[in-house]
Amino acid sequence: MSFPLPAALTAATENLASGIRQSEIAKRWASISARYREGKGSQVAIASPDEVAAYLLARMPATFAAVSASLCAASELMPSFSPSSLLDLCAGPATASFAALSLWPGISSVTLLDTNPFFLDAAHVLGDASGIAAIRQAKFVHSTLGSARSELPSAELVVMSYALVELNTAEIATLARHIWSHSTGLLLFVEPGTPEGFRRILICRDALIKEGAHLVAPCPHVASCPMPPPAWCHFTERLPRSRRHRLAKGAQVNFEDEPYIYLAFARKGLELRPRGRIVSRVRVSKAGVRFTVCGEDGRLTDEMAPRRDRGIYAKMRRAEWGDASFSRQTGE
Repeated sequence: MSFPLPAALTAATENLASGIRQSEIAKRWASISARYREGKGSQVAIASPDEVAAYLLARMPATFAAVSASLCAASELMPSFSPSSLLDLCAGPATASFAALSLWPGISSVTLLDTNPFFLDAAHVLGDASGIAAIRQAKFVHSTLGSARSELPSAELVVMSYALVELNTAEIATLARHIWSHSTGLLLFVEPGTPEGFRRILICRDALIKEGAHLVAPCPHVASCPMPPPAWCHFTERLPRSRRHRLAKGAQVNFEDEPYIYLAFARKGLELRPRGRIVSRVRVSKAGVRFTVCGEDGRLTDEMAPRRDRGIYAKMRRAEWGDASFSRQTGE
């Protein structure tokens, strides 16, 4: 499944950059990217409206695709979940909120928190330009997460995307527990699909399992992660690139592969329980289809769907890295 940026949102982001030369957009994105690689947070990396415009063109499509894929993976296991309220933490230009509203347009109450005023201004402009009432009417909180903790509302859906990577790792477990206290339904973290992003996701995983939260996805179990170092769990979302997206990143091909890792916890147990999740490339050969599954027993196993078993073979040949396989209703 592909999750391209909606046309109205694409037009709105491109309109924000309409008065800036393309060469300047590319230059500013290269500078922003270098600051991020140096470990600087968004408050430092993005310090003007023009830099926000460059960021939107270069990064918003991939972030939107990764968050959308993560939310869909969680909703697949919770088909009756339909939130009406959203709390978007470290929201940036509201990318995660736009993704959530694309999946659940019935969300009517939105709160966005970020330390960067340029991001919040952009979120407001994008909400107006794309005609999404929930963003236009959202509550915008310009603050650090630590300072605003006691003032933030609870929400049925709480999302924090691409933000753990900017935090001190010693603070993550405590922060995850505080964030969990604001969620009345589903909590989602999304991070870059890198070894460091995975390490930070694991800290949240351990902390919230100890809190008694119900692990939704991607893990089909609550045992210790079986992924052996130096391997790390991650998924990839392929997304189309517009012409301006390509030019902003100096790219030649018309698509981009975004590696990401996510973690979803719920207040209630799952309606569906996956037998396992594919955590490798699906390899098709003359003999059959091979893939690695992280199973509900907490183990990694190499599995094969032989060509002679036509039904399973046809199904698994279409499977993708990250797909869940289902075996039963749980009633948890």
